[in-house]
Amino acid sequence: MHSDIYCNPLQLPDIGPGICCRLPDSDPSAFCGWKRDFREVSDPEMLYHDGRWYMFPSVRQAFVSADLLHWEYHPLQLEHDLGYAPTVAKCGDRFLLTASCLLRDKVPRLYAAPTPLGPYELLGEPVDRHGHPLKPEYLDPSLFCDDDGRLYLYWGSCPGGGICGVELDPENPIRAIGDKKVLITYKPENSWEHYGEYAEHTNFGWNEGVAMFKHQGRYYLQYASCGTNFRHYAVSCYISTASPLGPFTPPREPMLLSPHGIVNGTGHGGMVAGPNGTVWQFYTCLLRRSHIFERRVGMDRVEFAADGTPHVRVTATPQSLSRGDLGLLPVSVNKRLTQSSYQNDHFGTFAIDDCTHTWWEPDCEDKAPWLQVDLGDVFSVSAARIIWAELNLDYEAGILPEPVKFRLEFLTPEQELLPTVVDMSQNEIERNVEFVTFPAVTARYVRLTILRGKSKIQHGVSSFTVFAPPTDSTLRLF
Repeated sequence: MHSDIYCNPLQLPDIGPGICCRLPDSDPSAFCGWKRDFREVSDPEMLYHDGRWYMFPSVRQAFVSADLLHWEYHPLQLEHDLGYAPTVAKCGDRFLLTASCLLRDKVPRLYAAPTPLGPYELLGEPVDRHGHPLKPEYLDPSLFCDDDGRLYLYWGSCPGGGICGVELDPENPIRAIGDKKVLITYKPENSWEHYGEYAEHTNFGWNEGVAMFKHQGRYYLQYASCGTNFRHYAVSCYISTASPLGPFTPPREPMLLSPHGIVNGTGHGGMVAGPNGTVWQFYTCLLRRSHIFERRVGMDRVEFAADGTPHVRVTATPQSLSRGDLGLLPVSVNKRLTQSSYQNDHFGTFAIDDCTHTWWEPDCEDKAPWLQVDLGDVFSVSAARIIWAELNLDYEAGILPEPVKFRLEFLTPEQELLPTVVDMSQNEIERNVEFVTFPAVTARYVRLTILRGKSKIQHGVSSFTVFAPPTDSTLRLF
């Protein structure tokens, strides 16, 4: 197998705790059951600088990669809590950073640093050209520095007064030098903006997550609708050939929408230009096992039509950075399986139902729980993805995320073990999502074993997916 293969959701290390699980007054109705700890990474802001990719998602964290495959976690050291939806832009010889006021104090703050990872120094609160606080609410801001050095800020939501834009003074970026413009408002004729899983609220929407990107002389102002807790969460794009503040041509349809499967709820994120003329879209995707804001991050290539309209084909199967889709399909979904144990009616079948908010929960006394999936036929298997469920995560009690040690084994139609083994028994990298590739092995059964050892944390499986090319075998299934 080639070494440039990725699969969504991205396997990021050391994801931090969700903001809402740390707030004493968190809305209990936002939890999917009892109030409990969970982890979250969402709303990714991207920067490609000096040959390295920098991801700035929500919850005061950053990830850095040299190849888009292997990511390192870098916590940001700031004077105040950063909160949701950060934005970073290079302006002159410094990097500017700000973030949403949602679920923290209501004071917008803008920081500057000599490098993408800091150290960041507080510059102050962004204000309009009269020195007054920016209105409307400072939600999901986006910074953009144009090729001519002019600096712009976008922020806001619908119904919260609209998504707005204003030019900032690049020498004193907390100060606006022009009047704000309302750039995006709720449009009921756009069904994808209607609030609700089935667009059932026709006179109400939730537009947010603005981000600006420039490509071949066009300005792309993207936004997300209809709510980050819905599978139909999508990204659309206004386009201008005139200026970063418009006038803009509104979208005819979303550029990014995936309401089904493991990679769903594909919203709030942004585009980033990389080497060799490539453009990538990073986006939020929905997990929602413990909380409605429990999310992960995905990425896919952006394609532009002849008229400049962007489109992203969301993927949930192995992709090559250089060659695109590899023709590998999920061959384990809703197949027959056996299991070593289960408890609380969280059966093994919930690990292979192509759903992010169900999970297999092995018995807590099972020291090496296993699932064995019958693929129903012989396949040339070469990749697998696992999304772990952290069943008793409790930061206050010291039950923390740990690297999961596990093993994949492959069996013949006669259930004889094959020599190929994916041995992660010495795994030292903590990742909530694991994606592994290996030399193709011809097998009918695939067994996943969790090697629990003395870990405090109990792991289950939210999703276990095996990938292979389709088969034209005429073997009998049963």
